Amino acid sequence: MIRKRGKKTISAPHDAFTVSISDLMAGLLSIFILALTYFMLNLNQVTQQYTGNTEKRNQILQNVQTKMDERGVKVTIDVKQGVLRIPESVLFAQGDADVKAEGQQEVFVLSQVLYEVLSEADYRDSVETIFIEGHTDDVPIENDRFHSNWELSTQRAINTWNLMRLDQPGLDYLANPNGQPLFSCSGYAETRPITDDAYDESSEEGRQANRRIDIRFAMMPPSDSSKIDN
Repeated sequence: MIRKRGKKTISAPHDAFTVSISDLMAGLLSIFILALTYFMLNLNQVTQQYTGNTEKRNQILQNVQTKMDERGVKVTIDVKQGVLRIPESVLFAQGDADVKAEGQQEVFVLSQVLYEVLSEADYRDSVETIFIEGHTDDVPIENDRFHSNWELSTQRAINTWNLMRLDQPGLDYLANPNGQPLFSCSGYAETRPITDDAYDESSEEGRQANRRIDIRFAMMPPSDSSKIDN
C-alpha cells in the first residue's frame, strides 16, 4: 500500500514470506517442466528403439524365410511372436527326439542360413538371444527314455541345436553385445500351444501343429540413454 502525505510518498514494507514462497513455487515449476521434458525425450527414444527392434526382427525373419525358400526348405514365420517355426513332422517321428535323416538336411540348411543372415552388418549386435524351443502336444508320454513331455521337448531342442552347431561351428561363436552366446535351448512341453491357428489343440490336426521346434528371436533391449551420453 502506498500512502501519499503532501509531497512525500511512503511505501509499506513488502511481505518477505510471500515473496519467498512465490520464488520457491516458480523454481519448483521450472524443475518440474525440465524433468517432464527430459522424461518425454527419453520415452520417445525408448519407443523408437523398441519400434526399430521389432522392424529389424521382422526383417531377419523374412530374410531367413526367403533364403530357406530359395534352398527348397519351407518354414513358417510368426512376426507377431518373433518366431520361425518348424513342424515336428519335418524333424521327428512321433514321441522321438532324434532328428530324422530328411530332417537333418533341413536343419543343416537352417544353420547355414542363420549364420549367413546373422553375420550381416545390418543385424550384427542387434539380437540378444535366439531360443531353440521344443514343444509337444497335450498327450502325456511315458516310456523308458522320456518320463514326461518336458523331457521330450527339451531333448528335441538340444538335439536340433547340436545338429546346427555340428554343421555350422560358427554359430557357437556368435555373441550378443554383452559377450554372451547367442543361442540357447529350452523345452515347454505342451504349455505353449499355438492359439492363433485354425485347429482345436485337442484335435489331431491341432496336436500335430503343436508338436514343433520354434526358433525365437529376442532383440537387445533399449539402451540406457544416460550411459550413452557419458
